[in-house]
Amino acid sequence: MFTQKKNATALQKLHSIHVLPNGREFIGKIEIGRGSYQFTFTPNSAASPNGKLVLTGAIKVKAPGGQQRAVENVTATLLATQGSITGPPPMPRQFAESLRPPLPEPSGSLPLTDWTGYQGSVAVMYLKLSPLNGRALGVPADLSYLQINARLYSTSEVERDLHWLYSALTEAMHGERPNEQLAADYIGAINRILKA
Repeated sequence: MFTQKKNATALQKLHSIHVLPNGREFIGKIEIGRGSYQFTFTPNSAASPNGKLVLTGAIKVKAPGGQQRAVENVTATLLATQGSITGPPPMPRQFAESLRPPLPEPSGSLPLTDWTGYQGSVAVMYLKLSPLNGRALGVPADLSYLQINARLYSTSEVERDLHWLYSALTEAMHGERPNEQLAADYIGAINRILKA
């Protein structure tokens, strides 16, 4: 009979954390035992290789004792979205003319209901982070397969503008009639906000 000893040094694997927008950033908490670690993802660029939104930026983690550590060039790849039960935020003023999406022609495939298609918006973005080293960030957990669940609850103009752009980009890339040019325009607008 063979028995396998449990590895006492194995770290707890963390799979996902909830984050909210804070300006251009996403903030949340990592709860490990009695410790609470402040988590910040600050995207500084957006791209859409292979038709998927990828945000690239820095991760900062602040330990309960106040020590902060950071890692640069972290990617967050959009895996999925959850639609909102309300309409989208208003279109960003500075992009109102240049980014106005064309109204779609009537389609016979699906009935248009409230808050679907171009009238809808994204409520949550599920983003897979590139592998992180928990120990390097001062977190006693395995962060090698971490997903952030970004609830787009907008309370400022920057957050509303990004919320509208993330929603419009999702429709342009994955809607009933994908539009590569419009998606590229939205990516450009997102980058202008992230780099401001």
